[in-house]
Amino acid sequence: MMSKLIVCLGYNLQSDNSVHPILENRLKDPARICIENDNSTLLLMGSSLYKNSEKHTISEASAMKEYLKNNFDQELKYTKILTEENTTSTVEQLCYLKKFIETKKLSYADLVIVSSQFFGDRVKLYAEYIFDVNEGITFVKSVVSEDFVEYFQKVEKDKPKQTQDWLNNHKKGKNQLILREQKEFQAKVKKGEVSQEVS
Repeated sequence: MMSKLIVCLGYNLQSDNSVHPILENRLKDPARICIENDNSTLLLMGSSLYKNSEKHTISEASAMKEYLKNNFDQELKYTKILTEENTTSTVEQLCYLKKFIETKKLSYADLVIVSSQFFGDRVKLYAEYIFDVNEGITFVKSVVSEDFVEYFQKVEKDKPKQTQDWLNNHKKGKNQLILREQKEFQAKVKKGEVSQEVS
């Protein structure tokens, strides 16, 4: 099997800094893909959600790494695991990833991005505008347990259209402008000027 760059996007931690059940389900897919693809690199991404940056003492990425060590240590012994612990949103993570791929001279065709059901289509849309390429990239949408289905159906109902409407005004590949506007939006959320539920 080919070696791949497998990326697991972050998700908000629980109050005790443990991985949320959404993230626990999400981590099972990159673990499986790494096992199926020898000598792959696994990149775990995320600091903490920009709304909750003061609530957690560890990053999402480090919590994910600890979870994998506790649950897949032997299975992943031949996988190179990297952590990125500064990004606070999906847009920021994908912008970081674009620079990472270009700096390392990697191929988008070897890239696997793991997010979750209900959110995966938006990740794909962000990637299209940030990378200016989706061809060859594998997008994995991890299953969300029944306990959270109703919540995500409600929260995500209008977000794909809102995201498309926003990105339609941008030229694909202009990731710095997209990132700047995302940061401006995050600042408004933190000030309470805009309401935004976690997804």
